[in-house]
Amino acid sequence: GAVDVDDAIQPMTDMHSAVISTLPDEHHQRVLDVWEDLADEFDLNPAGELPPPHISYHVAERYDPATVESRLHSVAADTEPFTVHTGGVGVFTAAPVVYLPIARSPALAGLHDSLWNRLTEFAEHADDYYHPDRWFPHVTLAYYSLERDQLGDVVEYLGEREFAWEMEINDVAHLEATDDEMHIRSRVEF
Repeated sequence: GAVDVDDAIQPMTDMHSAVISTLPDEHHQRVLDVWEDLADEFDLNPAGELPPPHISYHVAERYDPATVESRLHSVAADTEPFTVHTGGVGVFTAAPVVYLPIARSPALAGLHDSLWNRLTEFAEHADDYYHPDRWFPHVTLAYYSLERDQLGDVVEYLGEREFAWEMEINDVAHLEATDDEMHIRSRVEF
């Protein structure tokens, strides 16, 4: 179908709210550095188009803020910090999106399942791409300004980097997007 110009100008209009984990400071900065390099090398704008570096577990048009916060506290109380491993670079061809894949460890899958089960019933229009049977854990490196004909060059460029990272996951957060900004509305540490 045709692309709505407003969608191209207003990224994330399809995702108003998400439940995420933030990245540790060191890895947060590494992603920001990649975004800056992609801006310089390919004229992309990840830092201006994407929320802060994160892992998404659940995406919906809207959550009731009080309910989502109580559910995050409930999940966090049952969760210990854990380590995830990344490696290589991945591509979602439909969008297109270039991302950092995260190995789906039992601890990560358990957190995701718990969040999916506790959030879906009251989320408005939950995104089925995040259903446990379909979810690909990842950190987005390039999305909205990335053109399909740039994919090969971007992947080749990023392929020269070391992306075998080990990161501690120690929080869940409610990320909310309005028309002009994305912010973390609440964050709960494990």
